[in-house]
Amino acid sequence: MSEFSDENDLISLPLYKKKKFCIVGARVHPGETPASWMMQGFLKCLTGNSLQAEQLRKRVVFKIVPMSNPDGVISGNYRTSMAGCDLNRRYDDPDFRFHPTVFSIKNMAEDILNGDPLKGFGPFATPDDMVAFVDMHGHSRKKNVFIYGPPVPLHSEKYYKVRFIPKLLSDETEMFRYHSCRYLNEKSKRTTARIVLNKELGIYNCFTFEASFHCYYDHERVNHEFTPAMYEAMGANLVNSLYEYMMIVEEEERCKQAKMVEKQKR
Repeated sequence: MSEFSDENDLISLPLYKKKKFCIVGARVHPGETPASWMMQGFLKCLTGNSLQAEQLRKRVVFKIVPMSNPDGVISGNYRTSMAGCDLNRRYDDPDFRFHPTVFSIKNMAEDILNGDPLKGFGPFATPDDMVAFVDMHGHSRKKNVFIYGPPVPLHSEKYYKVRFIPKLLSDETEMFRYHSCRYLNEKSKRTTARIVLNKELGIYNCFTFEASFHCYYDHERVNHEFTPAMYEAMGANLVNSLYEYMMIVEEEERCKQAKMVEKQKR
């Protein structure tokens, strides 16, 4: 999903000549229905006429997988596929026969970032050109909406960059709780999408986007039960936060270019 400019377009031109990429998926665990509602809100907003959506489509190519485990959903499974596999534990070595959707998602990300020399195409982007990989889930124990991200050393500049989008989300809505976010590489999660794609492909904004089945609590510690409309609103908030993130990234790049010009003049 993307958008190309025309001569009559009133939207400000992007800084970059090449578009960046963003991969968004949902429902890899069939029973986590909040993910589908968030995906619906995300798609409604992204395909809408808001300025944020139009500017995002102008700058980013979106690869969207609304349901990563359709056979598990049809079978009525809670966590596994029809083959009995937890697909979010197969990203390290997916098998096309047993984990076809995971195999295809990982292969798509590899084609974008590495290309395929045998077929003679790509790469189309660098890891820094991948705005984010977002895998939408539901959570049965914690409250609010939050993310699990990859571990980044404190001395790395990416330590702060990987926290931009979560912080923007927390500023966007009280449903998202920044302090519930975690950036760990636990042994039980080393074959999940966010860890594998970060480690193997260098995507640093690689998130598991979790929404509580139950509720969120506000600044006064009052609980509010989630409704489908709230989940959809959360999906729209993600679009707005991605837009804000892109504006920050572009402004940072403009500042770097301005400093380089000043150095050359000296």
